[in-house]
Amino acid sequence: MHTTSASLSLSRFPIGCWNYTGFDKIGPESVKDYVDCGLTIVQTPRYKPGTDRPEAMISFLDACQDAGIRAIVCDDRAYFWIWDQVGGADGYRKSVEAAVKDFGDHPAVFGFHAGDEPDAALAQRAFQSSAIHKEVAPHLSPFLNLGPYGPGTCDWVGYEDYIDFLDDYVHIGKPDYLCFDVYWQLLPEDEGLEDYFGCLKMYSDAARRHNLPLWITPLSVGHYRYRRPTEDLFRWQVNTAAAHGLTGLCWFFFYMRDPHDNYQVPPIDEHWERTETFEWLSRVNRSFLKWHAPVLMNLSLENVFHAGDVWGGYPELAGNSKLVDHIEGRLPLIISEFKDVQGRDYVAVVNNSQTDNDQAVIRWRGTPLVFHIGWEEKEEGARAYVRDEADRGKPTDEIMTGPWLAPGQMELYRLENRQ
Repeated sequence: MHTTSASLSLSRFPIGCWNYTGFDKIGPESVKDYVDCGLTIVQTPRYKPGTDRPEAMISFLDACQDAGIRAIVCDDRAYFWIWDQVGGADGYRKSVEAAVKDFGDHPAVFGFHAGDEPDAALAQRAFQSSAIHKEVAPHLSPFLNLGPYGPGTCDWVGYEDYIDFLDDYVHIGKPDYLCFDVYWQLLPEDEGLEDYFGCLKMYSDAARRHNLPLWITPLSVGHYRYRRPTEDLFRWQVNTAAAHGLTGLCWFFFYMRDPHDNYQVPPIDEHWERTETFEWLSRVNRSFLKWHAPVLMNLSLENVFHAGDVWGGYPELAGNSKLVDHIEGRLPLIISEFKDVQGRDYVAVVNNSQTDNDQAVIRWRGTPLVFHIGWEEKEEGARAYVRDEADRGKPTDEIMTGPWLAPGQMELYRLENRQ
Protein backbone atom coordinates (compact mmCIF):
# COMPACT_ATOMS: atom_id res chain seq x y z
CA MET A 1 0.00 0.00 0.00
CA HIS A 2 1.13 3.54 -0.63
CA THR A 3 2.64 5.26 2.38
CA THR A 4 0.96 8.56 3.17
CA SER A 5 -0.23 10.63 6.11
CA ALA A 6 -2.94 9.47 8.47
CA SER A 7 -5.21 12.15 7.03
CA LEU A 8 -5.64 10.11 3.86
CA SER A 9 -6.78 7.00 5.71
CA LEU A 10 -10.11 6.05 4.13
CA SER A 11 -12.26 3.03 4.89
CA ARG A 12 -13.60 2.84 1.33
CA PHE A 13 -12.18 3.49 -2.12
CA PRO A 14 -12.64 7.23 -2.80
CA ILE A 15 -15.22 7.85 -5.52
CA GLY A 16 -16.34 11.45 -5.74
CA CYS A 17 -17.68 14.10 -8.08
CA TRP A 18 -17.11 17.72 -9.00
CA ASN A 19 -19.73 20.13 -7.71
CA TYR A 20 -20.40 23.56 -9.26
CA THR A 21 -23.53 24.38 -7.27
CA GLY A 22 -24.13 26.69 -4.32
CA PHE A 23 -26.28 26.43 -1.23
CA ASP A 24 -29.09 28.10 -3.16
CA LYS A 25 -29.32 24.92 -5.25
CA ILE A 26 -28.59 21.98 -2.95
CA GLY A 27 -28.45 21.17 0.74
CA PRO A 28 -28.35 18.22 3.16
CA GLU A 29 -31.17 16.43 1.32
CA SER A 30 -28.86 16.06 -1.71
CA VAL A 31 -26.61 13.65 0.17
CA LYS A 32 -29.09 10.90 -0.71
CA ASP A 33 -28.13 11.41 -4.37
CA TYR A 34 -24.51 10.73 -3.50
CA VAL A 35 -25.32 7.60 -1.52
CA ASP A 36 -27.54 6.23 -4.28
CA CYS A 37 -24.84 6.92 -6.89
CA GLY A 38 -22.17 5.03 -4.97
CA LEU A 39 -20.09 8.10 -4.09
CA THR A 40 -17.90 7.94 -0.99
CA ILE A 41 -16.23 11.38 -0.97
CA VAL A 42 -17.87 14.49 -2.39
CA GLN A 43 -17.35 18.19 -2.90
CA THR A 44 -19.63 20.45 -0.91
CA PRO A 45 -21.60 23.32 -2.41
CA ARG A 46 -19.47 26.43 -2.83
CA TYR A 47 -19.36 28.47 0.37
CA LYS A 48 -19.13 32.26 0.02
CA PRO A 49 -18.29 34.01 3.30
CA GLY A 50 -20.57 36.95 3.96
CA THR A 51 -23.23 35.52 1.67
CA ASP A 52 -23.75 31.98 2.93
CA ARG A 53 -24.47 31.06 6.54
CA PRO A 54 -21.93 28.75 8.24
CA GLU A 55 -24.89 26.73 9.48
CA ALA A 56 -25.68 25.73 5.90
CA MET A 57 -22.25 24.13 5.52
CA ILE A 58 -22.44 22.49 8.95
CA SER A 59 -25.82 20.95 8.13
CA PHE A 60 -24.46 19.61 4.87
CA LEU A 61 -21.42 18.14 6.62
CA ASP A 62 -23.66 16.60 9.28
CA ALA A 63 -25.65 14.84 6.56
CA CYS A 64 -22.42 13.55 5.00
CA GLN A 65 -21.27 12.22 8.36
CA ASP A 66 -24.60 10.47 8.95
CA ALA A 67 -24.32 8.84 5.51
CA GLY A 68 -20.71 7.72 6.03
CA ILE A 69 -19.41 10.05 3.29
CA ARG A 70 -16.31 12.25 3.52
CA ALA A 71 -16.42 15.81 2.22
CA ILE A 72 -14.04 18.13 0.37
CA VAL A 73 -15.04 21.62 1.49
CA CYS A 74 -15.39 24.17 -1.31
CA ASP A 75 -14.75 27.47 0.48
CA ASP A 76 -13.79 30.68 -1.35
CA ARG A 77 -11.17 31.40 1.31
CA ALA A 78 -9.13 28.30 0.43
CA TYR A 79 -8.65 28.48 -3.38
CA PHE A 80 -5.16 29.27 -4.65
CA TRP A 81 -6.42 31.86 -7.13
CA ILE A 82 -7.18 34.36 -4.30
CA TRP A 83 -3.42 34.56 -3.56
CA ASP A 84 -2.98 38.11 -4.91
CA GLN A 85 -6.35 39.32 -3.65
CA VAL A 86 -5.38 38.58 -0.03
CA GLY A 87 -1.84 39.93 -0.23
CA GLY A 88 0.30 36.86 -0.93
CA ALA A 89 1.46 34.08 1.39
CA ASP A 90 0.66 35.73 4.73
CA GLY A 91 -2.80 36.80 3.65
CA TYR A 92 -3.53 33.43 2.12
CA ARG A 93 -2.47 31.62 5.29
CA LYS A 94 -4.86 33.77 7.36
CA SER A 95 -7.64 33.11 4.86
CA VAL A 96 -7.15 29.34 5.04
CA GLU A 97 -6.92 29.52 8.84
CA ALA A 98 -10.32 31.23 8.95
CA ALA A 99 -11.88 28.51 6.76
CA VAL A 100 -10.31 25.75 8.85
CA LYS A 101 -11.50 27.41 12.06
CA ASP A 102 -15.08 27.36 10.79
CA PHE A 103 -15.22 23.86 9.30
CA GLY A 104 -11.90 22.01 9.60
CA ASP A 105 -12.71 20.09 12.78
CA HIS A 106 -15.94 18.56 11.51
CA PRO A 107 -15.46 14.76 11.42
CA ALA A 108 -16.84 14.50 7.87
CA VAL A 109 -14.21 16.87 6.43
CA PHE A 110 -11.47 15.25 4.36
CA GLY A 111 -9.86 18.51 3.29
CA PHE A 112 -10.44 21.82 1.53
CA HIS A 113 -10.59 22.39 -2.22
CA ALA A 114 -7.42 24.31 -3.12
CA GLY A 115 -8.06 24.74 -6.86
CA ASP A 116 -7.90 23.31 -10.34
CA GLU A 117 -5.50 23.10 -13.30
CA PRO A 118 -2.82 25.68 -12.42
CA ASP A 119 -1.13 27.08 -15.52
CA ALA A 120 2.29 28.69 -15.89
CA ALA A 121 1.17 31.92 -14.22
CA LEU A 122 -0.33 30.15 -11.21
CA ALA A 123 1.67 26.94 -10.76
CA GLN A 124 4.05 28.17 -8.07
CA ARG A 125 1.25 29.83 -6.12
CA ALA A 126 -0.79 26.64 -6.35
CA PHE A 127 2.14 24.59 -5.04
CA GLN A 128 2.70 27.00 -2.15
CA SER A 129 -1.03 27.04 -1.42
CA SER A 130 -1.01 23.27 -1.02
CA ALA A 131 1.88 23.53 1.44
CA ILE A 132 0.02 26.20 3.44
CA HIS A 133 -3.04 23.95 3.64
CA LYS A 134 -0.85 21.23 5.15
CA GLU A 135 0.80 23.66 7.58
CA VAL A 136 -2.51 25.07 8.79
CA ALA A 137 -4.39 21.75 8.94
CA PRO A 138 -1.98 18.79 8.98
CA HIS A 139 -4.88 16.50 9.92
CA LEU A 140 -6.60 17.23 6.58
CA SER A 141 -5.78 16.43 2.94
CA PRO A 142 -6.25 19.37 0.54
CA PHE A 143 -7.70 18.71 -2.90
CA LEU A 144 -5.69 20.23 -5.76
CA ASN A 145 -6.44 18.94 -9.25
CA LEU A 146 -3.81 19.17 -12.00
CA GLY A 147 -4.46 19.28 -15.73
CA PRO A 148 -3.83 16.42 -18.15
CA TYR A 149 -0.40 15.66 -19.55
CA GLY A 150 -0.19 15.61 -23.32
CA PRO A 151 1.04 17.50 -26.38
CA GLY A 152 1.56 21.16 -25.55
CA THR A 153 0.98 20.91 -21.82
CA CYS A 154 4.61 21.58 -20.89
CA ASP A 155 4.27 25.06 -22.40
CA TRP A 156 0.93 25.49 -20.66
CA VAL A 157 2.41 24.85 -17.19
CA GLY A 158 5.65 26.71 -17.95
CA TYR A 159 8.06 23.78 -17.73
CA GLU A 160 10.33 22.21 -20.33
CA ASP A 161 9.75 18.77 -18.80
CA TYR A 162 6.45 17.70 -17.22
CA ILE A 163 8.33 15.39 -14.87
CA ASP A 164 9.94 18.47 -13.32
CA PHE A 165 6.51 20.09 -12.97
CA LEU A 166 5.18 17.11 -11.02
CA ASP A 167 8.33 16.72 -8.94
CA ASP A 168 8.24 20.41 -7.99
CA TYR A 169 4.60 20.09 -6.96
CA VAL A 170 5.44 17.17 -4.66
CA HIS A 171 8.53 18.85 -3.18
CA ILE A 172 6.93 22.28 -2.69
CA GLY A 173 3.26 21.43 -2.14
CA LYS A 174 3.71 18.37 0.09
CA PRO A 175 0.47 16.77 -1.19
CA ASP A 176 -0.94 13.61 0.34
CA TYR A 177 -1.88 12.38 -3.14
CA LEU A 178 -1.79 13.39 -6.79
CA CYS A 179 -4.99 14.18 -8.69
CA PHE A 180 -5.47 15.07 -12.36
CA ASP A 181 -8.18 15.21 -15.01
CA VAL A 182 -8.18 13.70 -18.48
CA TYR A 183 -11.05 13.38 -21.00
CA TRP A 184 -9.28 12.42 -24.23
CA GLN A 185 -10.47 8.83 -23.80
CA LEU A 186 -13.95 9.94 -24.89
CA LEU A 187 -12.94 11.65 -28.10
CA PRO A 188 -14.46 9.99 -31.20
CA GLU A 189 -13.33 6.44 -31.89
CA ASP A 190 -9.68 5.84 -30.95
CA GLU A 191 -8.55 9.43 -31.51
CA GLY A 192 -7.55 10.22 -27.95
CA LEU A 193 -6.36 6.84 -26.65
CA GLU A 194 -2.63 7.41 -27.16
CA ASP A 195 -2.81 10.68 -25.22
CA TYR A 196 -5.05 9.17 -22.52
CA PHE A 197 -2.72 6.29 -21.77
CA GLY A 198 0.34 8.54 -22.08
CA CYS A 199 -1.25 10.80 -19.46
CA LEU A 200 -1.92 7.81 -17.18
CA LYS A 201 1.69 6.73 -17.53
CA MET A 202 3.11 10.17 -16.72
CA TYR A 203 1.05 10.46 -13.54
CA SER A 204 1.31 6.80 -12.53
CA ASP A 205 5.10 6.94 -12.84
CA ALA A 206 5.16 10.11 -10.72
CA ALA A 207 2.95 8.57 -8.04
CA ARG A 208 5.18 5.51 -7.82
CA ARG A 209 8.31 7.67 -7.86
CA HIS A 210 7.06 9.61 -4.83
CA ASN A 211 5.11 6.75 -3.21
CA LEU A 212 1.83 8.68 -3.33
CA PRO A 213 -1.74 7.59 -4.01
CA LEU A 214 -3.14 8.71 -7.35
CA TRP A 215 -6.62 10.03 -8.15
CA ILE A 216 -8.14 10.71 -11.54
CA THR A 217 -10.95 12.98 -12.71
CA PRO A 218 -12.63 11.02 -15.54
CA LEU A 219 -15.63 12.13 -17.56
CA SER A 220 -19.30 11.66 -16.67
CA VAL A 221 -20.90 14.18 -19.04
CA GLY A 222 -20.65 14.65 -22.80
CA HIS A 223 -19.59 18.05 -24.14
CA TYR A 224 -17.74 19.62 -27.06
CA ARG A 225 -16.16 16.72 -28.97
CA TYR A 226 -16.31 14.35 -26.01
CA ARG A 227 -18.88 11.57 -26.28
CA ARG A 228 -21.65 11.07 -23.77
CA PRO A 229 -20.52 8.17 -21.57
CA THR A 230 -22.58 4.99 -21.59
CA GLU A 231 -22.48 2.27 -18.96
CA ASP A 232 -19.79 0.47 -20.99
CA LEU A 233 -17.71 3.66 -21.12
CA PHE A 234 -18.10 4.24 -17.37
CA ARG A 235 -16.91 0.69 -16.69
CA TRP A 236 -14.04 1.14 -19.14
CA GLN A 237 -12.91 4.40 -17.52
CA VAL A 238 -12.98 2.99 -13.98
CA ASN A 239 -11.15 -0.22 -14.77
CA THR A 240 -8.54 1.13 -17.17
CA ALA A 241 -7.67 3.76 -14.54
CA ALA A 242 -7.51 1.20 -11.73
CA ALA A 243 -5.36 -1.10 -13.85
CA HIS A 244 -2.78 1.68 -14.14
CA GLY A 245 -2.57 2.25 -10.40
CA LEU A 246 -5.28 4.86 -9.81
CA THR A 247 -6.59 4.70 -6.25
CA GLY A 248 -9.31 7.37 -6.37
CA LEU A 249 -11.91 8.83 -8.76
CA CYS A 250 -13.61 12.24 -8.89
CA TRP A 251 -16.13 12.35 -11.74
CA PHE A 252 -16.58 15.48 -13.86
CA PHE A 253 -19.35 16.33 -13.06
CA PHE A 254 -22.59 15.56 -11.15
CA TYR A 255 -25.10 18.46 -11.29
CA MET A 256 -25.77 20.40 -14.50
CA ARG A 257 -23.59 23.52 -14.61
CA ASP A 258 -25.22 26.89 -15.06
CA PRO A 259 -25.12 28.17 -17.75
CA HIS A 260 -25.44 24.86 -19.57
CA ASP A 261 -23.05 25.62 -22.42
CA ASN A 262 -22.73 22.37 -24.41
CA TYR A 263 -22.96 19.90 -21.48
CA GLN A 264 -25.31 17.00 -22.18
CA VAL A 265 -27.20 14.69 -19.80
CA PRO A 266 -25.13 14.78 -16.60
CA PRO A 267 -26.18 12.48 -13.73
CA ILE A 268 -28.54 15.23 -12.43
CA ASP A 269 -29.95 17.35 -15.26
CA GLU A 270 -31.17 20.93 -15.62
CA HIS A 271 -34.57 19.89 -14.24
CA TRP A 272 -32.84 18.53 -11.13
CA GLU A 273 -33.91 15.03 -12.11
CA ARG A 274 -31.85 11.85 -12.22
CA THR A 275 -30.98 10.81 -15.77
CA GLU A 276 -30.01 7.56 -17.43
CA THR A 277 -26.43 8.71 -16.87
CA PHE A 278 -27.10 8.62 -13.11
CA GLU A 279 -28.33 5.03 -13.32
CA TRP A 280 -25.34 3.86 -15.37
CA LEU A 281 -22.82 5.67 -13.18
CA SER A 282 -24.49 4.39 -10.01
CA ARG A 283 -24.35 0.77 -11.15
CA VAL A 284 -20.70 1.00 -12.19
CA ASN A 285 -19.63 2.81 -9.00
CA ARG A 286 -21.49 0.47 -6.65
CA SER A 287 -20.36 -2.66 -8.48
CA PHE A 288 -16.74 -1.53 -8.36
CA LEU A 289 -17.03 -0.85 -4.62
CA LYS A 290 -18.36 -4.36 -4.01
CA TRP A 291 -16.09 -6.17 -6.42
CA HIS A 292 -12.56 -4.91 -7.04
CA ALA A 293 -12.14 -1.77 -4.95
CA PRO A 294 -11.71 -3.37 -1.49
CA VAL A 295 -8.79 -5.45 -2.75
CA LEU A 296 -7.21 -2.93 -5.12
CA MET A 297 -7.02 -0.16 -2.52
CA ASN A 298 -4.65 -2.38 -0.53
CA LEU A 299 -2.37 -3.36 -3.42
CA SER A 300 0.71 -1.69 -4.89
CA LEU A 301 1.20 -1.56 -8.64
CA GLU A 302 4.29 -3.35 -9.95
CA ASN A 303 3.96 -3.51 -13.74
CA VAL A 304 1.51 -2.72 -16.55
CA PHE A 305 1.54 -4.35 -20.00
CA HIS A 306 -0.69 -3.90 -23.05
CA ALA A 307 -1.61 -6.72 -25.42
CA GLY A 308 -3.05 -6.26 -28.89
CA ASP A 309 -3.21 -2.48 -29.16
CA VAL A 310 -0.31 -0.88 -27.26
CA TRP A 311 -0.79 2.71 -26.12
CA GLY A 312 0.90 5.49 -24.21
CA GLY A 313 4.43 4.11 -24.10
CA TYR A 314 3.51 1.03 -22.07
CA PRO A 315 5.43 -2.18 -22.85
CA GLU A 316 3.83 -5.01 -24.78
CA LEU A 317 2.98 -8.13 -22.82
CA ALA A 318 4.89 -10.56 -25.02
CA GLY A 319 7.91 -11.91 -23.14
CA ASN A 320 7.91 -9.18 -20.48
CA SER A 321 5.69 -10.51 -17.70
CA LYS A 322 7.00 -12.91 -15.06
CA LEU A 323 3.46 -14.00 -14.23
CA VAL A 324 1.61 -14.20 -17.57
CA ASP A 325 3.11 -16.18 -20.43
CA HIS A 326 0.69 -14.97 -23.08
CA ILE A 327 -3.00 -14.27 -23.75
CA GLU A 328 -5.01 -15.46 -26.72
CA GLY A 329 -8.01 -13.62 -28.12
CA ARG A 330 -8.99 -10.79 -30.39
CA LEU A 331 -9.46 -8.18 -27.65
CA PRO A 332 -6.95 -5.48 -26.79
CA LEU A 333 -6.04 -6.07 -23.14
CA ILE A 334 -4.36 -4.44 -20.16
CA ILE A 335 -2.45 -6.77 -17.85
CA SER A 336 -1.42 -5.30 -14.51
CA GLU A 337 0.71 -6.89 -11.81
CA PHE A 338 0.24 -5.94 -8.16
CA LYS A 339 1.53 -7.02 -4.77
CA ASP A 340 -0.14 -6.87 -1.36
CA VAL A 341 1.58 -6.04 1.94
CA GLN A 342 2.46 -9.73 2.34
CA GLY A 343 4.25 -9.73 -1.01
CA ARG A 344 1.65 -11.94 -2.70
CA ASP A 345 1.13 -11.55 -6.46
CA TYR A 346 -2.09 -10.32 -8.08
CA VAL A 347 -2.88 -9.90 -11.77
CA ALA A 348 -5.67 -7.74 -13.21
CA VAL A 349 -6.81 -8.37 -16.78
CA VAL A 350 -8.95 -5.63 -18.38
CA ASN A 351 -10.72 -5.63 -21.72
CA ASN A 352 -9.37 -2.47 -23.35
CA SER A 353 -12.12 -2.38 -25.98
CA GLN A 354 -14.84 0.21 -25.39
CA THR A 355 -17.36 -1.71 -27.51
CA ASP A 356 -16.65 -5.46 -27.85
CA ASN A 357 -17.11 -8.62 -25.77
CA ASP A 358 -14.86 -11.64 -26.18
CA GLN A 359 -13.07 -14.40 -24.33
CA ALA A 360 -9.45 -13.95 -23.25
CA VAL A 361 -7.47 -17.15 -22.71
CA ILE A 362 -4.70 -16.48 -20.20
CA ARG A 363 -1.75 -18.84 -20.07
CA TRP A 364 0.05 -18.37 -16.78
CA ARG A 365 3.81 -18.65 -16.54
CA GLY A 366 4.72 -21.86 -14.75
CA THR A 367 2.06 -23.80 -12.85
CA PRO A 368 0.79 -21.48 -10.12
CA LEU A 369 -2.33 -21.88 -8.04
CA VAL A 370 -4.75 -19.30 -9.40
CA PHE A 371 -7.49 -17.75 -7.26
CA HIS A 372 -10.25 -15.57 -8.67
CA ILE A 373 -11.31 -12.45 -6.70
CA GLY A 374 -15.08 -12.22 -6.90
CA TRP A 375 -17.98 -10.25 -5.49
CA GLU A 376 -17.41 -8.78 -2.01
CA GLU A 377 -13.79 -10.03 -1.97
CA LYS A 378 -14.82 -13.68 -2.25
CA GLU A 379 -11.76 -15.67 -3.30
CA GLU A 380 -12.00 -19.10 -4.89
CA GLY A 381 -9.95 -21.28 -7.19
CA ALA A 382 -10.13 -19.95 -10.73
CA ARG A 383 -11.97 -22.15 -13.17
CA ALA A 384 -9.44 -23.84 -15.44
CA TYR A 385 -9.75 -23.37 -19.18
CA VAL A 386 -9.27 -26.44 -21.41
CA ARG A 387 -9.12 -26.31 -25.17
CA ASP A 388 -11.26 -29.40 -25.66
CA GLU A 389 -13.70 -31.17 -23.37
CA ALA A 390 -11.91 -34.45 -24.07
CA ASP A 391 -8.80 -33.00 -22.43
CA ARG A 392 -10.56 -32.07 -19.17
CA GLY A 393 -8.88 -33.73 -16.19
CA LYS A 394 -5.78 -34.84 -18.10
CA PRO A 395 -2.37 -33.94 -16.62
CA THR A 396 -0.87 -30.83 -18.20
CA ASP A 397 1.94 -28.37 -17.67
CA GLU A 398 -0.28 -25.51 -18.90
CA ILE A 399 -2.37 -23.51 -16.46
CA MET A 400 -4.95 -21.48 -18.36
CA THR A 401 -7.90 -19.31 -17.42
CA GLY A 402 -10.52 -18.14 -19.93
CA PRO A 403 -12.74 -15.27 -18.73
CA TRP A 404 -15.33 -13.66 -20.97
CA LEU A 405 -14.96 -9.90 -20.79
CA ALA A 406 -17.44 -7.12 -21.46
CA PRO A 407 -16.12 -3.72 -22.63
CA GLY A 408 -13.84 -2.44 -19.88
CA GLN A 409 -14.47 -5.47 -17.65
CA MET A 410 -11.75 -6.36 -15.16
CA GLU A 411 -10.97 -9.78 -13.74
CA LEU A 412 -8.61 -9.97 -10.77
CA TYR A 413 -6.56 -13.01 -9.72
CA ARG A 414 -4.21 -13.89 -6.91
CA LEU A 415 -1.35 -16.24 -7.81
CA GLU A 416 0.40 -18.59 -5.44
CA ASN A 417 3.42 -20.77 -6.14
CA ARG A 418 2.83 -24.49 -5.63
CA GLN A 419 4.70 -25.99 -2.70
